[in-house]
Amino acid sequence: MGVRAVRHRPGVARLAAIILLLGGATFVVMSCLSNSEAVESAALINSERGSSGLGLLAQDPTLTAKAEAWAVKMAAAGRASHSDLSQDSGSNWTKIAENVGRAGSVAEMHRLFMNSAEHRTAILNSGFTRFGTGVAVADGKYFVVQVFVK
Repeated sequence: MGVRAVRHRPGVARLAAIILLLGGATFVVMSCLSNSEAVESAALINSERGSSGLGLLAQDPTLTAKAEAWAVKMAAAGRASHSDLSQDSGSNWTKIAENVGRAGSVAEMHRLFMNSAEHRTAILNSGFTRFGTGVAVADGKYFVVQVFVK
């Protein structure tokens, strides 16, 4: 199983780790080779916000790092789950939310988020001002993490 993380900042892209899973010979390789999927996720969020008459969110490097790291963990585990939002999110926020999911593509995951009232509310919340997105790919599945703060 291969996992690749996707970063917003290709200048800091690096090989993150090689992890042995389940005590067997299955390796998860995490590398930051491309940022197109994470950029796509961020663009879809701000496109939805713009179409709804909301201000665009600023990308936050701390939140992006958190989202990227959590996407890699989800991909390595093979399942989507929420992170501890207070961990690695910085301290400069008064409101926070997280969307996580797994789908066949970033666009499909975005459609699923927008068709879920709770996830849609996070994306279109006028109170949020900054966000970070992370995407990791494993076995053809895209693990997407979006973290929003004010």
